[in-house]
Amino acid sequence: MTIKRRLFFSNLRTVLISIGAFTIAGQILAFITRGTFGPPEPRGIEGIAFNNPEFRFLFPILGLGFFVLLFSVINNIFTYRMTKKITKPLEPLGEGVRQIQSNNFSHRIVYKNEDEFRPICEAFNEMATKLETSTAEKQKDEANRKELIAGISHDLRTPLTSIIVSAEAIQTGVASTPEMQEQYVSFIKNEAEHMKQMIEQLFLFSKLDMDEFPLNLIRVDITLAISEMLEDSQAKYEADGLSINLSEMPKGIFVSADVFLFRNVIVNIIKNSIKYKTKTQGQMEISATVIGNHISFRFTDDGPGVETNVLPKLLDVFYRADPSRTEKGSGLGLAISAKIVERMGGTIDAELPPSGGLAIIITLPVLQDEVK
Repeated sequence: MTIKRRLFFSNLRTVLISIGAFTIAGQILAFITRGTFGPPEPRGIEGIAFNNPEFRFLFPILGLGFFVLLFSVINNIFTYRMTKKITKPLEPLGEGVRQIQSNNFSHRIVYKNEDEFRPICEAFNEMATKLETSTAEKQKDEANRKELIAGISHDLRTPLTSIIVSAEAIQTGVASTPEMQEQYVSFIKNEAEHMKQMIEQLFLFSKLDMDEFPLNLIRVDITLAISEMLEDSQAKYEADGLSINLSEMPKGIFVSADVFLFRNVIVNIIKNSIKYKTKTQGQMEISATVIGNHISFRFTDDGPGVETNVLPKLLDVFYRADPSRTEKGSGLGLAISAKIVERMGGTIDAELPPSGGLAIIITLPVLQDEVK
C-alpha cells in the first residue's frame, strides 16, 4: 500500500472514530438530561413538523452524514498537503539513487528544509562521498598495480639480459682470458646483487602496503636520533658527493617511531639526492620545525629538481621523473619511505624550493604529553 493510501485510510479511520464517539456521547448526554435519545423537542417555525417521527429518525443520520462529508473534505485537503511534503523530498532521493546506479558518484542532493528528511539526505551525500573516494582509490590502486608490474618487468629485464649476455660470453669463449672471465663473473655478481636488493625492497614495500610488516614503535627523541644517524654516516655521504648541513633543531621532542625504519627513510632520501645530483659536490640542508602537536623535517637539496606536474607522482612506486634515470635505481626508495612514514602516523610530501632543487618534508605527530 502506498504512503498516500495509508495516510488516507488512517485519517479516515480517525475521523470516523471521532465522529462516532461524538455522536454516542451526544446521545448519552441527551438520555441523561431528557430521558430520551435523539435531538431535543423542536421549537421551530409553526407549520413545520419537526416533531414528525420520520424526521426525528433521519435527523441524526443526516447530521452524521454532513459531518462525515465535511471532515472527509478537510481530511483529503490535509492528506494531500501532507503527501506532497512526504513525496517531494523522495524525488531527489530517487534521482540520487539512479545517479549512483549509473556510477555517477559525484552527484549530491541539495536539501535545505529542516525536517526528518534532512538527515537522510545528508547520510546519502556522505555515502556518495565515501563511494566516490573508494572508487577513486580503487582506480588508483589498479593503475599503481599495472605500473608496478611494468616497473618490475623493466627493472628485472635489464640486469637479467646483462647476466645472460655475460654468461654467454664466458660460455662461447668470447671471454678468452682469465682476466676477462673474472671481469664478466664480477659483472654478473654485481647485477645479481642489484636484483637481490631490488627484490628485497619490493618485498618490504609489499609488506608495508598490506600492513603485514610489524613496526617496533617506541618513544624516541627524534631530533637527537636524526643527529646521531647523520654523525655516523656524514663522512661517507661527503665522499659520495653530498655535503649535509644539519640546522639547529628543537630539543626534547618525542615521537612514536620505529628507529630502524626511520633511518631507512632518511637514507632513501639522501641516496635519492646523491643519485640525481648534477654538481660534483651537492648540498643538502636538514631543518626541523614544531607546529602545534607535530614536528616537520625538511630535507632540501640543490639538485636539478623536477617539473611541477610530477610532484604528486614522485612518491609513487616505480615512478621516475626522468626516464633516462632508470639505470640509477628501482624507483622504490621514496615509495617505501612514504609507506613507513604513513605507518608511523605521519605524512611525507615533495616541494620545489624557490632557490631550486627538491625538498622532501616529513611530518610526524608529537606525543601528546610532550605538547606544551
